[in-house]
Amino acid sequence: MKHFLENLTSLEQKEILDFPQIWYLGLGAERKRGDAKGMPENSEETSSVYDDAKCIYIPVLRDHISYRYEILEKLGQGSFGLVLKCLDHKTKELVALKIIHNQKSASRMALRELEILDVVRKEDSENCYNVIHMKEHMNFRNHICIVFELQGMDLYRLIRNNNFHGFTLSQTHHYAAALVTSLQMLHRKKIIHCDLKPENILLSEKRHGNIKVADFGCSFYEHQKGYTYVQTRFYRAPEVILGLPFGTAIDMWSLGCILAELYTGNPLFSGTNEADQLSCIMEVLGMPPDDIIQMAPRRKVFFDSEGQPKNLTRKPANSRELTSVLKNVDLLFLDFMRRCLVYVLCLVCLITLKTNRCCECHCQVNRPLVLEPVPKHTDSVCLGPSRWDPSQRMTAEEAAQHQWLQKPMETL
Repeated sequence: MKHFLENLTSLEQKEILDFPQIWYLGLGAERKRGDAKGMPENSEETSSVYDDAKCIYIPVLRDHISYRYEILEKLGQGSFGLVLKCLDHKTKELVALKIIHNQKSASRMALRELEILDVVRKEDSENCYNVIHMKEHMNFRNHICIVFELQGMDLYRLIRNNNFHGFTLSQTHHYAAALVTSLQMLHRKKIIHCDLKPENILLSEKRHGNIKVADFGCSFYEHQKGYTYVQTRFYRAPEVILGLPFGTAIDMWSLGCILAELYTGNPLFSGTNEADQLSCIMEVLGMPPDDIIQMAPRRKVFFDSEGQPKNLTRKPANSRELTSVLKNVDLLFLDFMRRCLVYVLCLVCLITLKTNRCCECHCQVNRPLVLEPVPKHTDSVCLGPSRWDPSQRMTAEEAAQHQWLQKPMETL
């Protein structure tokens, strides 16, 4: 090591003594920091050398992380951390390394993420649930670092590369089955992902066509106290927007939004802000029932004293039909989508597809799909819960048994 000391910064010469094994020194890095006179003696001052003003680590290409990982490329950055493509000089593998921002809130979230990632890794020991696996984690220069297996592009980039034309029903079915498998495991362990979206679903590098659900940075257990406002806007469930209690059902809402985007190439609900997002949802689901509006802690943000929408930015409630939005008449696919969104029609309308409003009928979510002709005397009065009731949304276990997912892909 004495032969390399002169190539290390004065900070590294002290820092390296804390590492029992050295795999990479980053001698070919584009530039080095930490050579100023009067080097910091404590960890807080050390962070200021390597972080920007917002306590975000400043990566340098070819530099090292923990004297083991060589920084090759910056893959992305989020609210709580940034992700780097690195070469692990111990295993000679390419990995994705997430560096959490040196902020109290980000570090607190990272500790929760580590707990969940450890459970996920143990539960998926046979690698069959389509979730990303944590390889290791460490603390480096006051940043929590998490190492993952490197994956391919995310589904949003895949949609973009397809010029936002959408994919076939067979391809959508393939991704739906894989995502439901992931959610079955997560929800069985009472884990809410909280940020399902195309950007957080990665194509597998090792197995062609497979996907991995990633980014558990916002995830928490149902029994834990987490953030009250979660999910990316386009995939945010209405109960989250309204400030109501939520559970694993919000992931099923996101699933429905993702499948619609995969199939059509465009987001199902693309609000420019949260009020506009709720307007988009009401176009399809109609107005929330009065009891839900009255229970919503954020009702005054969106509704007036009479329960009418404020500043309606879209067409009137109940003005869009899901069938026309999806441009699809596959009954099983439409039923699957409606159950993700708690949007199930009466048997008459489900079969005739003449309307998606059912004369304001809200039918039972678990009613079996009937494809045979319906007797003329079949009643189409309201038989079930509100479209806005997340407790009636299809669960991941129910989704796995749905006829659309049970149907062989070659028949789609």
